Amino acid sequence: MINDWKQEYESLRQFIEENPGIVISTTEISIPGELRGEFYQRFDNVRSAVVGANLSELPIDADELSRCYVQVEREVIQLLGIERIVMPVDLSSFLHEPRKGLARVLYTPLFDLVQGKTTTEAFETRATQDLKGSAVELFRLGYEWWAGLVVIKLLEPDQAFMVDLDADDKPCPAELKEISFGRQAHHPTIRIPEFLIHSRKLDRFLAVKMSIAREIETYSPQFKPPVRPRKRTGDTSFALDSRVMLLSFIPSPDEIPIIADTYDRNLTSPDLMVEFITGNEIADPGVMDEVKLHVSLLNPSQGMCLVVMNPGPEELPEIEENIRPVAVGFDESKLQSAIESLV
Repeated sequence: MINDWKQEYESLRQFIEENPGIVISTTEISIPGELRGEFYQRFDNVRSAVVGANLSELPIDADELSRCYVQVEREVIQLLGIERIVMPVDLSSFLHEPRKGLARVLYTPLFDLVQGKTTTEAFETRATQDLKGSAVELFRLGYEWWAGLVVIKLLEPDQAFMVDLDADDKPCPAELKEISFGRQAHHPTIRIPEFLIHSRKLDRFLAVKMSIAREIETYSPQFKPPVRPRKRTGDTSFALDSRVMLLSFIPSPDEIPIIADTYDRNLTSPDLMVEFITGNEIADPGVMDEVKLHVSLLNPSQGMCLVVMNPGPEELPEIEENIRPVAVGFDESKLQSAIESLV
């Protein structure tokens, strides 16, 4: 790691020493209000320098993802006539300003260093590890949002509705002002689509849900619970986690399917699933077993489009008849095959 960050850190330390009103120890942090702006500016300068020192070594291209995501986000907002697309703050920061997003990872480690809880060498090691791990995770999640929005754009939407629950817990359309993959009306046992679109390209309505991948197995519980849960905790969909896109044709906005009722053990199969995978994972039997399980549980009528995020030069393997791997990368046109399967 180059020494720029150490120069910024020394500047931060000198500022602390020159201002005795700042009290920072292993057990206490106290920064007077009039000094906080300058303190955090220097603190953030250190974090930015650490990110800059590590950026070229990260195994992802955060800038390319950011460019692609920001473009499709703008296009989908315009197409749907909505105010914004909402996502967890860590992911939003990474997608819109990658360096600032990655710097968020270093907040606690840098405070540990400032407080004397760790050494400079240990901080460097942890910073490198944390940045690499977070960059890979955030890249994957950001890619899934990018690809999901591209699919919506390619469907050429000309109408859009939010999905809510009425007084009888039945799905119903409502005004759509913003979308967020995973956010939906909360219910302890019912999983519903997040929003509806009318596809000008297909001249049909589609319900859209971006399920957390690890929750799909809970959609069809093996045993019926003895009592329907009353606590309205909802699911954990609005979270930083890997997702699977479910697309379902519906006759009209008034006929919205319940994707899963985990109490009544009812499951409505989507028409198409879109799941995401890396070039390395497609050769991993354990990962592929999970993908096959998802298809088996939800049984989509048009099968699954398995999007390969970072395809290599080698040809993609054949998997199963109802699982079609597609080497996409950032080529939007490659996602046309998913749309074509719905025609």
